[in-house]
Amino acid sequence: MKPQTEVLIIGAGPTGLVLALWLQHQGVTVHIVDKATAPASKSRAIVVHARIIELYRQLGISDDLLALGYKLPATNLWVHGQCKARIALQDFGCELTPYPFMFTVPQDEHEKMLEKRLNSVGVYVQRRTTLQGFVDHGSSITATLFHEADGTSSTHEASYIVGCDGAHSAVRHAIGATYEGETYKPLFYIADIEGEGDRLFNGEGNLMITNQSFNLIVPYDTAGHARLVGITSLGAEDNPTLDSPDHDHQITFEDVRPQLMETMDINIKKLNWFSTYRSHHRIADKFRSGRAFLVGDAAHIHSPVGGQGMNTGIMDSINLAWKLATVLKQTEMSEEAKHQLLESYESERRSFALTIVKSTDTGFTTLTSQGTLGYILRNWLIPFIIPLAVKFEFARKRIFRGASQLICNYRGSSLSQPNTGEIQSGDRLPWVETDQGDNFSTLQDLCWQLHVYGEPGPELGRWAEKSRVKLFVLQWSDQFAKVGLIQDAVYLLRPDQYIGGIFEGEAVEPRLNEYLSGLGLI
Repeated sequence: MKPQTEVLIIGAGPTGLVLALWLQHQGVTVHIVDKATAPASKSRAIVVHARIIELYRQLGISDDLLALGYKLPATNLWVHGQCKARIALQDFGCELTPYPFMFTVPQDEHEKMLEKRLNSVGVYVQRRTTLQGFVDHGSSITATLFHEADGTSSTHEASYIVGCDGAHSAVRHAIGATYEGETYKPLFYIADIEGEGDRLFNGEGNLMITNQSFNLIVPYDTAGHARLVGITSLGAEDNPTLDSPDHDHQITFEDVRPQLMETMDINIKKLNWFSTYRSHHRIADKFRSGRAFLVGDAAHIHSPVGGQGMNTGIMDSINLAWKLATVLKQTEMSEEAKHQLLESYESERRSFALTIVKSTDTGFTTLTSQGTLGYILRNWLIPFIIPLAVKFEFARKRIFRGASQLICNYRGSSLSQPNTGEIQSGDRLPWVETDQGDNFSTLQDLCWQLHVYGEPGPELGRWAEKSRVKLFVLQWSDQFAKVGLIQDAVYLLRPDQYIGGIFEGEAVEPRLNEYLSGLGLI
């Protein structure tokens, strides 16, 4: 019996909505459910990094997102009430990406944009619906869904199920994945505020560091709207009810206001909402079991340092989407080839998630450690070393690559042909802009394609046409050499804009055949 839909998505946050959009764009039928009555009106995530905006360009939604948000011009570093440094951010990633800035947009506005686009192609979120469980039959799954509106349950048949349902994921529990890690002791608070004053509401970011805590103000427009994030000294030992499900109602903004005013001279005109939460660093021991997958917070969660959580989850979705679409649409693929391709989701994304969890944990520990080393780092090293480092172009580029997730690569993946050099298989294709335009303009198609920077071999065009792989030839420029691209080499690009293989010299076509046939793609 044919399943009702090809992919059942549990959870309609940014990761679930992106997964649905990318699958639907590739001709995959999806059904997406969420337990909430409506999109969230309160959200922690506010930063969208350059790599995500690049990928949004594939579906033509990058401009929609940019119209919603704010390009942060700079951030200021304060230590004990004194401004120690101002770091310009407007073109921090210049020559690395079409989007060389730090971009802020509230997650709820971001979600509304994604859902509106999804609705425009005829897909709607089924709300007030939760997953009770599912059975994996080997060739399909049967999920049991509970509908809160009328208190009934129903079954839904799908080829695959994906858990985008957050830290308490029902899909993760159903596949028996452990969620290894710890909960940080400090209690975070987050507030959506409106304020005034040239000192802290000047349209720039402000990070305030003291001996006991830190506070971060992140604006999302020039009119004084911002998110305020910090750590309260009121912990579970002060209020034992904090670990209850309703702990965010136990501490109010008025409780943290004295600590806040002691840290900074801030003029808040209006508080829109306030919430407290515990931060965690955890990662599931597996991201896949049979026909079930975990994406985003269902698979990994970490401290808010660097604004990496939502961005990492969206990249999970895009990585998984083209692989699911391939195995569903290319019916001639062998079962072994399908398994290999789907297995690469966990190996690629779990490896990157481990790196992110480790780096954000280090950053959070540095900001919150109460020991001597933490004191020295916060009060001496960070205020002086970071402003000095960003004066150098190589340091700025390294920081931006890491923070914006441009550094993410899949070297060593089963989908990456082994090679050496500055640019390797598994890397993100470097962005280059020349007088003829930029080399990302071809990447709006979700497909395998070939790039040649220079002159292609005489048989390459015929091979590409026969194999139904798009070929793009770009006139050689010194700008390509500057980023490490090789003249006349053939770059085979995956649908998610990462390099699958780099082919030089003679007899390129047989090697392309060997690579793609090994994946069951031709």
